[in-house]
Formats: sequence, structure tokens, C-alpha cells
Amino acid sequence: MQNKKGFSAISTFILIIAAVLVLGIAGYFGLQKEGELNDKDDNSLLNIFSNKIDNSTPIKLEQRTVTFANGSEATYELASEFDLAVAAEGLGKARFIAMSPDKRLFIPDMVDWNLSREGRIIILEDFDKETHKFKSKSVYLSGLRGPNSVEFYADSNGKSWIYIALTEKLIRYPYSPGDKAPTAKPETVALFPNKQNPTALGIVWHVTRTILFHNDLLYVSVGSGCNVCEEAQGDKRAMILAMDPDGKNQRVYADGLKNAVGIAWAEDALYATENGVDHLGADVPDDVMYKLVEGENYGWPYCYESGGKKHKELSWKWKQEPIPCENVPMSFASFGPHTAPLGITYFEKTHPLINKAFLVAQHGSHKVEIRNGYNILRVTLDGKQEVFMKGFLGEGEKRFGRPVHVFQYDENSFFFTDDFGGRLYFVYAK
Repeated sequence: MQNKKGFSAISTFILIIAAVLVLGIAGYFGLQKEGELNDKDDNSLLNIFSNKIDNSTPIKLEQRTVTFANGSEATYELASEFDLAVAAEGLGKARFIAMSPDKRLFIPDMVDWNLSREGRIIILEDFDKETHKFKSKSVYLSGLRGPNSVEFYADSNGKSWIYIALTEKLIRYPYSPGDKAPTAKPETVALFPNKQNPTALGIVWHVTRTILFHNDLLYVSVGSGCNVCEEAQGDKRAMILAMDPDGKNQRVYADGLKNAVGIAWAEDALYATENGVDHLGADVPDDVMYKLVEGENYGWPYCYESGGKKHKELSWKWKQEPIPCENVPMSFASFGPHTAPLGITYFEKTHPLINKAFLVAQHGSHKVEIRNGYNILRVTLDGKQEVFMKGFLGEGEKRFGRPVHVFQYDENSFFFTDDFGGRLYFVYAK
């Protein structure tokens, strides 16, 4: 009798525990239906029982080998849920990607950093979903100086335009589906400084301009005229500008950004990467990503960020009154020194591993021996970061690529450019 009573008590206890679990799961799904829980509840019963993947799921890297047109190979490490293909080659110094209204890819080729007038805009079309390669490549426009970024925009009259950001100016052409070349003369939307700051030491100045449309406003990132110097009053440098699509009503959106190559809107906020100064050694400063606030100054050239703090730039004798570094906003995410973050892309309605998160292309240290960067990172809206893809840097000074810009193609895939190998890669969910 005692054994039966003991067994009965244990059975009752197990039934009670099972009932609690069932009620808990039912309650969870009821709350989830009412929107009372969010997707990032990592400790929820849903994650425990369904192995749910979201943008907080740790990334497991697996090797992926690709073969190039010349027969050589490269092996990268990529998030295990994705695969990799080479979509196009022979793209030169391929920079920021844009898709036209008729679903063709337009990619600027800067050619070199010497600002030769040989830059071009390349069109890729007829993407083969079986081979993951483009069947057609043509040149839309050539003879350009420093093309870095392209965008398409339809104005209030329904007229479509292609915008091309060059070093010295931003131009636009009327655009119609199927255009193989411009059909009219360019309109100049904005002009930018076109030479190095006269007070600069060395030959470093930033020649790229990146453009982005959001809510019928045009945003332009313009790099500084030096590594460290004071820009002339009124010079449109080291800042992000906002303006109407025709270039009117220009204003400074954010200042004190040495070289904010990548810009992206996410959840009603503008984010930007920044490449720090190069004269302080291999370990300082950190390259960062900011969540921008309109009207703020982000410190350059008077301040830099390192080790989670803002520091005064003490290597230069300033003619103007430096801004107080304690008033400079801290970064949204810090990537370490000389990682060279360029393009940032915010993903929505996509694979859960990167949904509601950024992918950041780290171009990698200019000096190969520093060996920092050379990754594509996932960065979530809380600033947490993890490597999504790596392997662009081999042993010694061997480089396999330098990622520039990530472009979301559809809900399960994206492209990214490599301006070292002149290639466009296609990354897709398995």
C-alpha cells in the first residue's frame, strides 16, 4: 500500500508539472498573439521548444569555397544558414550598389584613388537564379571622376532620375526603363570641395561621396579634406548634408564626421559609419558607427574615440576653439582601430538571422600588417555585433577581397561588392 501511495504521489506531481508547462506555453502564445512579447525574448518557452532563430542567435560560421573566372579559388567563412556565389567579375573598384526601377543593378567603378577621369557606371542584368550569375554586363556611363554611389528617385511629377555622386559634384540624369546610356545632359544637384585641404600633412583626403534618399530628402556624406586639420569655415566637408532632391534648401544634418562612408536609415534614425584618423598608430583610434542626431557635432578633428572613451586630439595646434570632447556623443557601436567600416545596410522582412539588424562591410586596414577588419558584421539595434562572414584576409599580405557595400536583394538574399577583386558576390539562404 505504501508503494502504491508513493507512486500515486509521484504521478500526481508529474501531472501538475506537465499542466504548468502546458498552461505556460498556452499563455505565452496568447501573449505573443496580443503583441505583449517581442521577438528577442531569448529565455521564452518558444525558443526552448522550437529552436527559434532570430537576430540574437549566435552565428555559426562554416567554410564556403568559390571559384573565380580565372580558375583560382577562395575559401571564406560564412553564417551556416547561408551559401555564397560569385555573381559578376571584372567590375574594377566596385563601390555602392543601386537597383533601378526596372530591377537592374547599377554599380560605380572608381577605377583608382588617383581620381583619374576613367570611372564608370556598370549595369548588370539578366540574373540567372540557377547559376547565381548575371548574364549581361554593360557600361551606362564612363569618363567619370571618383564615382562612389548611385541612387534612383521619382519626383512628385512621376519623373525618374538616376543620381551619381562624384568627387566634385552630384549629378542626375532623367531615367527610363531599359536605358543603356543617358538620354539627356546631366543636371548638377550639388558641388563639393575638389582638392585637399591646404593645411593637410601628407596626401590624405577623402574623395568619396555617398548618397541616400529618405522621405523625399536627399542625404549626402562628404569626407574630410585631410587626415587631421581644421576645415575652412563654410567648407562642405566632414559632414552629412540634407537637401531637396533638386539640391535646394541644403543644410548640415551632422558635423564632425571625418569620413562617414556608409549611411543608412533604420527605425526612423540615420546611422553612419566613421573611419578614424591614421596618425596615432596601429591601436588608436577606434572606427565606429553612430546613431545620428540632427545638429550634433561628432568631434573630428578635435576628438576621437578609443577604449569606450572620447579623447582630445593633442597632436595638432588648433587655430579655432576646440569643442569639448566630453560633449561629443559616444558611438552606437565601436569596431576597433583601422577596421575601415564602409557600407551599412539595415535588413527588414528577411531571414530571421539578420532581420531587424545591420550588415556592416569592413573594408579592412589600409596597412595589411595591422590585420584589422576584413569582415562583414551583423550589428543589432542594441549595438551588439558578431561576425557574419570573414576570410577576406589570408596569410601574410594576401588579400582575397575587401567588402564595400551590402545590398538586400530579396527576403532571403543579398549582394555585396568587393573593390579589391572587382567582384560582386551573391549570398543566399540555403
